[in-house]
Amino acid sequence: MTVAPDTDGAMIIRGTGVREYNGFRLGELPRKRELYDAVRGAVEEAEKAAGVSIKELTVGVPSPFMAVVGTHGAVRIETRNGRIESADVDYLIESSLKDQTPEGYSLIHSTAVSYFADKTPITGSPVGLPCGVLSANVSHCFVDDEYKRVVGAVLNKLGIGIESFVSTALAAACFTVPGDVRASSVFLVDCGGSFTDIDLLSGNAIISSDSIPVGGRHFTNDLCFGLRVPRDIAEDLKRRYVFSLDYGDTSERVRVPGEGIFDVEHSFIQLIIESRAEELCDMLADKLDGMADRNVPVWLVGSGLASMRGAAEFIESRLGRNVSVTLPKVSRNGSMGYVSAFGLADFALFRLGRLSAVKRTEKYLRSVFDWRS
Repeated sequence: MTVAPDTDGAMIIRGTGVREYNGFRLGELPRKRELYDAVRGAVEEAEKAAGVSIKELTVGVPSPFMAVVGTHGAVRIETRNGRIESADVDYLIESSLKDQTPEGYSLIHSTAVSYFADKTPITGSPVGLPCGVLSANVSHCFVDDEYKRVVGAVLNKLGIGIESFVSTALAAACFTVPGDVRASSVFLVDCGGSFTDIDLLSGNAIISSDSIPVGGRHFTNDLCFGLRVPRDIAEDLKRRYVFSLDYGDTSERVRVPGEGIFDVEHSFIQLIIESRAEELCDMLADKLDGMADRNVPVWLVGSGLASMRGAAEFIESRLGRNVSVTLPKVSRNGSMGYVSAFGLADFALFRLGRLSAVKRTEKYLRSVFDWRS
């Protein structure tokens, strides 16, 4: 996705490129050859649509290729007037990491979750406050070095550099979840094609992250197997399905190339889809209940479930949590399946700036997100 800023500060989508990619199994790296073909096709399509030549990209990091480490740091304030300065905050964040970088990972984000001035919790920015010792709980996000290597090699072969690696969950949350909701705690549940990412955020910091090996492709495969229909027909049935609707004795007329026309009962389609959805909800409930209290809401994104009508209400009734699905107004491609791309584009356009985010992401997060509040 290529974007540009509008005069009113909005995001203009100049061009997009989409290529099907089979993805990767949970815990495995992307397949380099297939990834190269998909990225090359998407880049060429986006360049043609936007009339530009892409030289650098901001790359999203899915949760399975991230590690999150929480630390606590403290710094003594030694300014002349005894008040906290921005440099004190920077030093606190940097020093809080110490020697806790996971082996085989590289830092991409560091964000304070909460501040304390002489052990007293701070609401808002600590800069300018009188203080003897400033401390904070800090979230550090890392990218798998092997993921960086594989993606970097693919883009290098295309002559494209990487401006930064950004957590897909963080970018999507900042794009879709209102700031007042993120100010406390919120779950971002991203149900994609092959798996579902679960990220717990507080403010603009990722607190913990996990994944479930079930995604939208499993619903499609179930329909293919249960109804004995081609994949494109199964995908169409899935996208048009409405959760918890009383279909009665109605049926769906399906044309299968080379075999003819068949009538499929809607109740059978409902049984297949909602059985898989029940399984996913059970797995989600186990993960969410182990990560945070029941009062923490869920924000649902991704093409696997969020784009299906009634999915939020269905999941909400099973989880016993508030579940929301929203997409900010965009000029093109207004689909939940594009949330990750929208989030990364918004992040790259308005949050990373022109300098290399590989070295400066965490600093820019501190200045732009104002996570101190």
